[in-house]
Amino acid sequence: MRISRTLLPALLVVAGLPAFSQAVVGAPTATATALASAKIYQPISIKKAADLNFGAMIATPTAGTVKLDVAGVRTASGGAVLASAAGVSAAAFDVAGEPNTTFSVALPASIQIASGPNSMTVDTFVTDAAAYLLDGTGAHALSVGANLSVGANQAAGLYSGSFSVTVAYN
Repeated sequence: MRISRTLLPALLVVAGLPAFSQAVVGAPTATATALASAKIYQPISIKKAADLNFGAMIATPTAGTVKLDVAGVRTASGGAVLASAAGVSAAAFDVAGEPNTTFSVALPASIQIASGPNSMTVDTFVTDAAAYLLDGTGAHALSVGANLSVGANQAAGLYSGSFSVTVAYN
């Protein structure tokens, strides 16, 4: 027995089997085209231009703090006494990347600088910008200041240590 193609879907449904659909010959179709795109940013980078240098100071029997702002201006409080300002500078960095793009900056909470077995804490790192935006050429100059805790009778010496500044696109 031959079953016609037009009766087959109805027989499948009656038999409890799913029916299949058949395209209608000559039916109109429609097509739309979309564009696929992507933009690749150049990697963001940061390069040190100047070190953070608190300059020279004199320790007294009282602990104190030396604050170095982002403009390179230092002030002392407590028992810290400022001496020579030779070489004093805020840290400076050159950030480069995709023009007119915002980025974020991560600074350390604190670091230790040392001279032999003696150390001091540098903390309260700050930058000079409320918003970070690469200019039309993809550049941004970033300054970083911080506070230095000078201990009571801090031992004489040349203290040093390093810190990292991290930048990332928003």
